[in-house]
Amino acid sequence: MPVTKLLIANRGEIACRIMRTCREMNIPTVAVFSDSDRGSMHVRLAVGSYPIGPTPSRDSYMRVDKMIEAALLSGADAIHPGYGFFSEDPEAARRIIEAGLTWVGPRPETLELMGDKVRARGIAQKVGVPVLPAIAETLDDETLVAKAGELGYPLMVKPVLGRDGKGMRLVKSAGELRRALPRVKGDAIFSFWDERVYVEKALTRPHHIEVQIVGDTHGNYVHMWERDGSIQRRFQQVAEEAPSPFVNPELRLQLGQAAVAIAREAGYVGAGTVEFLLDEDRNFHFLEMTCRIQGGHAVTEWITGEDLVRWQIRVARGETLPLTQAEIPLWGHAVQCRINAEDPNRNFAPSAGRINYLRTPAGRNLRDDNGVYYGWELSAFYAPLLSKLSGWGPNRDLAIARMHAALSEYRIGGVRNNVAFHKALTEHKPYLKGEYCTNLLDHAWWKQKGVGPNLKFAVAAALYDELELEERRAQQPVAADGPGASWKRHGKFNRC
Repeated sequence: MPVTKLLIANRGEIACRIMRTCREMNIPTVAVFSDSDRGSMHVRLAVGSYPIGPTPSRDSYMRVDKMIEAALLSGADAIHPGYGFFSEDPEAARRIIEAGLTWVGPRPETLELMGDKVRARGIAQKVGVPVLPAIAETLDDETLVAKAGELGYPLMVKPVLGRDGKGMRLVKSAGELRRALPRVKGDAIFSFWDERVYVEKALTRPHHIEVQIVGDTHGNYVHMWERDGSIQRRFQQVAEEAPSPFVNPELRLQLGQAAVAIAREAGYVGAGTVEFLLDEDRNFHFLEMTCRIQGGHAVTEWITGEDLVRWQIRVARGETLPLTQAEIPLWGHAVQCRINAEDPNRNFAPSAGRINYLRTPAGRNLRDDNGVYYGWELSAFYAPLLSKLSGWGPNRDLAIARMHAALSEYRIGGVRNNVAFHKALTEHKPYLKGEYCTNLLDHAWWKQKGVGPNLKFAVAAALYDELELEERRAQQPVAADGPGASWKRHGKFNRC
């Protein structure tokens, strides 16, 4: 299966991150872009680029036919979907393969199997991995509410074909369940074209642990330890670390073995993540399988010294895994913060606009995966991710200290952002002690530190940008009777 020229069917940070590995592997890359992404970073980094339509993703980045057309026009023989968009869509994978292209991801059959959460639960049960009690059969609403009372509250209501936390609702009573069901079904139809839902017993203080696995076409499987993704907002991860401070060596071995057993039973090929929920007594339960590269993969790369995108490409080429389980190291500790254009003081409302100042941190054992630059206009149509800042240390305390120092250097002007929030997180005592679970952000403890966009800095950066622009205008030669001559003669700035 050739991968000699790779089209990346994505944008932003993940597209740039894939391109950097491809450069090391001497693989030319092709970018695709919507109308508003014409000047984006990932377009600038690629060897070639092709327009794929209007700004809304449904008209561009979700159009598999346009991706295939761009690949054939560019001479690319493989497509990497990154994460999001159609990265876990079995029909998209099938169409790409039928077009004669290499799909850098799991087989379509595996995507169908593990994308159905009820069937995925069955796979886990078959290999002896615990699952939470649930009502998985399709029932009418009243029957489901009646049976839910027997299961006991609180419960999670989930779309059967859901992923990334979309559509999920926590309910604590029969009344809440009745109100939640039509909403979850509506979200499921809008996002996944399938209204089926199921309910699952909810843990009150769960830990979200995900195990990185990789499988090849020769039947080899390995796990690359675990990541802790318990710092979440609306079921979306905000920060990650590896290994988890909550997982002891014995449990780490059990989680890895369970993840590999599930991947093997599913016939998984490529890089993926098996996710678990742990209760306060460290009992683990299978949650779901994410069939793509994860946003938190950088911390796994830090503690293993391996490049997961390189592994993905090698597996897609039909090669065997480069390491056996016994050869995969576990070095030190890594943490990652997702830097978003959002306002923590306004319930993390996303922000859009021009980046008029940008200073990224530097230092020992730091990594900033980003897809933006000074002067770039952030679109409101896409996720507000600016970068994923990660760092490594020989132990957890030093890794967090390096992250805190890096966040102190980070400066972004023009858009509201969560840098100060992450800095407050790295000062928060429960986080520093590793004593946190998925409800850490339920209470706005960070507001006590005055977290939010640094307004003085933002105003100063905006004023500096405006003055710099006016100075450039003033220095431009203007003909005596040409455009702008009036304000030039009278010493006034045109502020229109």
